[in-house]
Amino acid sequence: MKKFLLIISTLMFLCALWLLTKPSMSEIGIAYAQPAEAGQTLTVTWFGVTTLLIDDGVTQILIDGYFSRPGLLDIALERMIEPDLAAIKGMLSRFEINRLEAVIPVHSHFDHALDSAEIAKQTGAQLMGSTTSANIAAGSRLPISQIKVIETGTTYPVGAFEVNFYPSQHAPLATNSAISGTITEPLTLPAPYTAWKLGQAYTLVITHPNGRMLIQGSAGFVPDALAGIKVDAVFLGTGGLPDLSQAHQLAYLDEMVTQRHPKRVYTIHHDDLFGDLGSVEQNVLMPNFDKTEAFELGQQVLPATLLQMQFGVPINL
Repeated sequence: MKKFLLIISTLMFLCALWLLTKPSMSEIGIAYAQPAEAGQTLTVTWFGVTTLLIDDGVTQILIDGYFSRPGLLDIALERMIEPDLAAIKGMLSRFEINRLEAVIPVHSHFDHALDSAEIAKQTGAQLMGSTTSANIAAGSRLPISQIKVIETGTTYPVGAFEVNFYPSQHAPLATNSAISGTITEPLTLPAPYTAWKLGQAYTLVITHPNGRMLIQGSAGFVPDALAGIKVDAVFLGTGGLPDLSQAHQLAYLDEMVTQRHPKRVYTIHHDDLFGDLGSVEQNVLMPNFDKTEAFELGQQVLPATLLQMQFGVPINL
């Protein structure tokens, strides 16, 4: 019995030591982007996962808008979840999201599309996305006049912005098998996380007179879907990227970065999507980066500069 307890104690000690030695995002070697300079009119603000607020001083566009943050047990036990109305209202007020014209889910999993329709409802913005995202919105009773099912290959003007949707794929992760597919009728809420199906995944290219950006929410791609497109900055979904084959990683980075010739690449969706709103640290049990992986990614995106963003701090494009 004493030997058994000693083994258990030793394992617990080693597990605690392993957790304590996992580097924070400030320690892995990816530099932080500089906050936006005063007077600059085109900014991007990150709120974790793939939620990005794009603002030119007149028009705002919100990518995803995932504010509610159900916990790990909610997902593991498939508890019923729904948008947290108070959290959404608080974020809209705190960050002055009051000129919102469009809410755009990059795909329809819960960590992207859970709150999109409710944000559109509270702000009067238009929700733009796939048929699956439209059915999620319909289940949230968003007026049909605020729902736009998009077509790839079409340019959508939003204020001074032009938004283009290109077909993409989700990262090929085994953990997503339960949430693949589409939603073909309005989604009744609350529902377990498995009700939020992938739908169509998109790569977004958003053009403004002051710059062009690419937003990729997940580490998948459609070969040659972006042929000939060049951008100033890439917001790169890196969730699960180190777990994929080296061949996939290199092909993904070639499609999203090398062929796009950006000056800067910002890592997104590397944080703990079950963490509290406001924290953009990695999941301590399933970290996305260590120092070696961060260094290798920085080398692979050269000559672009790899950067990370801080929660709620605007940067210049």
